[in-house]
Amino acid sequence: MQSKKLTFIESVMLIAGAGIGTGIISIPYAIARIGVFGTLTALAVAYVVSVFTYLMLADLVRNSKEPEDLIGSLNEHVFTGKGRRVLNVVFLVLLALLLLEFLVVYTLCAGNVLADLFGINGALAKTLFYLAASSIVFVGVKGMGVGEKISVTLIGVVVIGLTVLSLFHRHGTIPLSFGRGSVVFAVYGLFMYSLSSTFAVIQVCNHIEKPEQTDAPAEGDAKGKPDRTGQAVVWGIALNGILTTVFSVAVILGSENVTEIATIGLSRGIGIPFVKVLCSLLVLGAMFTSFWSIGFAFSDVVSCRFKRSTQLSWLITTLPAALIAVLVPLSVLDYVQIGAGALSLIFLLVVFPAYLHAVKDPIQPLLLGKLSGKRGLIAFVVIGTVLMAAASLIPIS
Repeated sequence: MQSKKLTFIESVMLIAGAGIGTGIISIPYAIARIGVFGTLTALAVAYVVSVFTYLMLADLVRNSKEPEDLIGSLNEHVFTGKGRRVLNVVFLVLLALLLLEFLVVYTLCAGNVLADLFGINGALAKTLFYLAASSIVFVGVKGMGVGEKISVTLIGVVVIGLTVLSLFHRHGTIPLSFGRGSVVFAVYGLFMYSLSSTFAVIQVCNHIEKPEQTDAPAEGDAKGKPDRTGQAVVWGIALNGILTTVFSVAVILGSENVTEIATIGLSRGIGIPFVKVLCSLLVLGAMFTSFWSIGFAFSDVVSCRFKRSTQLSWLITTLPAALIAVLVPLSVLDYVQIGAGALSLIFLLVVFPAYLHAVKDPIQPLLLGKLSGKRGLIAFVVIGTVLMAAASLIPIS
């Protein structure tokens, strides 16, 4: 039914919210170690690479006969021949580990903030976040779209408020310099990870409101209504980058010491009691949006591959993340950099080859138009992705 489809705004918010959680939390700590020009360079390059990457992913999904989950698209375009079953299983395991790592980061961040806000045990805080986040499974993708719209709007309002407060309670400065090259390189990798929206793009491709199709192979319908999937990708990634960068500036200006969980240092630096609540709302909003997007993507994989209900698939895929967040004592940045490297490998090994196969004989209009499949564009995106993988190996501190 049309009413269960995602509107354009909900699609933008879904893509923006997919990775904004890790960006808002971890990037200020890294940016505090470089200068303005280094930050803008890392952000600009990461944005351009990300936009082309996820438009390519969208073209892959839109031109697949099984677009509901990534493995279905890969089965059609890459996993063929005698080794198909083995490749399918290997990739399913790798994908599961990556998605699990995403969920661990979101649970860890939210749990740390809840524990600091209410003075409760960390394990209890992570458990409470998991239970609250899991309630979204009962309202489906449309409910998630509405939730993302509310959460990202809340994040934007809070970011603006915190930025204004930080200007009146300044403790730090951002130097007008480039910064150390290796750290700028590492920040590029973090921006790439923060702007990542792999599974949100897949969900948007499958659930965005679409115009009625005509016989003409053009993007749009007889009334001139365009398919806005590409616009949702471009604007969603842009909104993510803007909010993350503005918040990073607020954190650096308002914190006496920028902490790894950025909101903790900011609330202490400003020193006004209600700011701690605002910072907590910001983190929780960011973590909920990201957890919902990845949680649904992970459960979709299990539901499609093993024919299980959405609720059971959600439990199978997300509960281990809560357990790992409680039991495995790694820092947020450790998890984020591991995830950045793993995500880049998935794109290099399977997504880009699948895209090249899909655009040879497309069944839907290509979002990248005449640029689709061009060697120069492929080389640019592959190099950007290789650099993302390399950047994940560089320690921030």
